[in-house]
Amino acid sequence: MHRSGARPVSRAGARGKTPDNKNGRHVRGHIDGGTGMPHKRAAFGEGHLMPQSSPLTRLRHCLGSLPAACVVALVSVSYAVSYAVMIFGGSGDGLLQAGLPLMFITSVLCLLVICFTSSLPFMLGGADSNSVGLLSLMVGGISATMQRAQLSPAEILATVTTAITMSSLLVGLVLMLLGALRRGNLVLFVPFPVIGGFLAGTGYLLWTGAFTVLTGHPLGLDALGAGIELHWQELLPVAIVVVGMLGLPGRKFEHPLALPASLALASAAFYAALAASGISLAQARAFGWMFAPLSPGHVQLPVQVSWSLVHWDILWRHYGELLALIAVTTLAILLNATGVSLATRREVDFNRELRSAGLANMLSGLFGGVVGCHSLSRTLLNYRFGSRDRIATLLAALLCLVFALFFIPLLAYFPKPVLAGLLIGLGGGLLNEWLVRSRRLARGDYFLIVLIVAVVACYGFVTGVALGVVVACVLFVLDYGRVSCVKMEFTGATLHSKLERSAAAQAELKQLGQRVFGMRLQGFLFFGSANQIVHRVREQLQSPRQFIIIDFRHVQGLDASTSQSFVKLAQVCEHYKVTLILTGISEAIRRPIARAAFPGQAPREFADLDLALEWVEDQLLQHAAGDQSRDALHSSLAEHFDARELAALLARMEKVELAAGTMLFRKGDAGDSMYFIDEGLVSISLPLEGGGRMRLRSFGSATIVGEMALYRGQRRTADVVTDRPTRAWQLTRANLRQLEQDDPATALRLHAYVVKVIASRLESTNEAYRLAY
Repeated sequence: MHRSGARPVSRAGARGKTPDNKNGRHVRGHIDGGTGMPHKRAAFGEGHLMPQSSPLTRLRHCLGSLPAACVVALVSVSYAVSYAVMIFGGSGDGLLQAGLPLMFITSVLCLLVICFTSSLPFMLGGADSNSVGLLSLMVGGISATMQRAQLSPAEILATVTTAITMSSLLVGLVLMLLGALRRGNLVLFVPFPVIGGFLAGTGYLLWTGAFTVLTGHPLGLDALGAGIELHWQELLPVAIVVVGMLGLPGRKFEHPLALPASLALASAAFYAALAASGISLAQARAFGWMFAPLSPGHVQLPVQVSWSLVHWDILWRHYGELLALIAVTTLAILLNATGVSLATRREVDFNRELRSAGLANMLSGLFGGVVGCHSLSRTLLNYRFGSRDRIATLLAALLCLVFALFFIPLLAYFPKPVLAGLLIGLGGGLLNEWLVRSRRLARGDYFLIVLIVAVVACYGFVTGVALGVVVACVLFVLDYGRVSCVKMEFTGATLHSKLERSAAAQAELKQLGQRVFGMRLQGFLFFGSANQIVHRVREQLQSPRQFIIIDFRHVQGLDASTSQSFVKLAQVCEHYKVTLILTGISEAIRRPIARAAFPGQAPREFADLDLALEWVEDQLLQHAAGDQSRDALHSSLAEHFDARELAALLARMEKVELAAGTMLFRKGDAGDSMYFIDEGLVSISLPLEGGGRMRLRSFGSATIVGEMALYRGQRRTADVVTDRPTRAWQLTRANLRQLEQDDPATALRLHAYVVKVIASRLESTNEAYRLAY
């Protein structure tokens, strides 16, 4: 039996597939540790800690998970120390002493909570570099403000700790709500340039944080002009480390051990430079290059806060960083969860991951911890070391706790220039990605990124991001305004209703069809696109028009100003004495249009475009030549048959009189006859599951129906029912064969006539598709 903690049970199991996959198909699901068999996804908080087996097997399983646990613990401790220094290192040793335990609280709680509540049992969590960068800016800003006000260290510590606690609780609450409401995709609607500008602005502020770490003063004209008192002659160790860390921005280290290894190399370079310069540790600490010694006695879990010392007014000034922290953490969770899903080929429930991270942050906040989220690099490290269950994470959390309790004094030997180089490297990577490499973006998007960075540098995150969102919306409106909202334009000569008429009526409609102009709209209509519609209709009214049809079937919505544009359109049509027709209006669109005050008579409205076209065709034919329905069949057939042939054909047909609502034939009936409609109206329809019927096509006087099934020798494919009293002539298959034997010339003429009818229908269908696509 393989030990799942040491390696995957099988190659299929490591990739989230069962060994029974064939032809590329696989069975998705979690792999039960130690068995390699898939099981259903566990509910929130469920899942096996280790396989259900004998005590000896469980012991072997734990030992097999120990290598993964040790590596995960090492990386988690390295990140915890690094991020603690990043957040609290620039604000004084007192804050670092109190802040370091907070990072370990976050590491332990995120490891445990996310592991036991995530949709993947090997998912790991902890502090994230982007969230930590924002926290370092917030903590540094609060600390600098309070130091300038000459407040006591106790007040600074209480205010900073409260800010971190509130951040974790609020971030956790928002994440829980987003997951509970299944709104995990909301953050993905943030404009891409706004995200880029936000991250580039974060990079700039990280550089200013590095300046503060090195000098003890915030970056500004006053600090530069005052000539900050530094030990310039002894800056060689600092320069070596900072320059060495500056090589990181343009590189992406995907391996989770890259950051700890970089910090170790930078620290070794710092100490080598100290030795070469003859500077002792005491001198380096006096120069401010090292942290004050810490002892385990400084660690209190959780950290105790005196609420009377908290300055709430100063906290309120930094609400912008808190809003940014919520957005960045949510985005980081979704992106990291997506990365884990792609890398491990496992399905991830994003809303569940939000709830998981939300619970972890709320618990972290209750214990004074910082904001945490899912970790892509640490999860993949855990996965590649063979962990498929939760036992390795549990052991890693215990090891982190042991380090927090007994080995914190080692932090006193961490060089501050390494922290500055880390901040410069992280900030430089963001600036390189979003200010240098993003130049390939569209000109407007790149301009927006630069604008946000400039505003963030001058006025802060909230102003920069808010302005970026506003500008992005304006750019979107301008770009969307260039996209045509007209899906299709047509005239009465190019698009006809589903009512098939006689050949004479169709020829008449081709001549009169230019009196009709219509547009089928699409998308969301706002004032810009609505003005395009009015302008286009004005152009069309320069030609003789009688009807204007506007179809809203593919319109998702419209704003309030758009309804006023249609009022203007109605005024234009009234001026030209043209009938305005609106079709396909949904309830969401009808409400704003109904509130509009149309001049004179309101536009005509039909349920769909086909009904409107049928009504318009009736109006055109009625005003053109009056009622042509009487003897229309005889007149139409007389154009294709001489008197003898027509008499021979009618002699073999049977006249049928049908009341309205009569089923001429049903779907599935034998196709043994076709009908020549002499007077009345029939419709081809299909039954719907809800009980209604969908009309496919209608046939009026002087048309034929049912010929396709007769000629193909197949059963009926739809129902045909009379819409009003109808008189028709029925030609059965037996009579058609008799005609072919007795009078081949008339039968041949009949076949030619049917071919012309079918060709005419195909031509109309092709024209409709051409207009639509």
